[in-house]
Amino acid sequence: MGIIAFIVVCVLAGLVVAGIQRLLNWGSRPAKAASWPVAEGTFQSVDTVLIYGFWGYSPVDTGQFSYSVNDEYYSGKLMFSRRSSTDGRPPRVLINQKIQVRYDPRKPEKYSVPRQEVIGFLLRPYGESA
Repeated sequence: MGIIAFIVVCVLAGLVVAGIQRLLNWGSRPAKAASWPVAEGTFQSVDTVLIYGFWGYSPVDTGQFSYSVNDEYYSGKLMFSRRSSTDGRPPRVLINQKIQVRYDPRKPEKYSVPRQEVIGFLLRPYGESA
């Protein structure tokens, strides 16, 4: 009976870990998006939002950006974290900074932003539309 309970706990733990990984990479589809064309995006604004996690609510820095494809404008949102190279600069220094945005050529509103560092801030997916 003890071995069965152990196996059940291991399977459940594996499912929880897989679910967390899927949540953290929600929508990123890196393999498919890697072949998409690249557009230049520009940060329009930055904000701090509260995201609920295992230990409760945590503040997360986010940035809204826009990009253009065939004279049509689209927007998206990213999370970012401060690196030691930010030298204490506030997140608002990202406003008007350029980033690479990959978009689906059949549906340009679907995007993926490769992990990249911009003036010391590491960009991460935040509910990408890909």
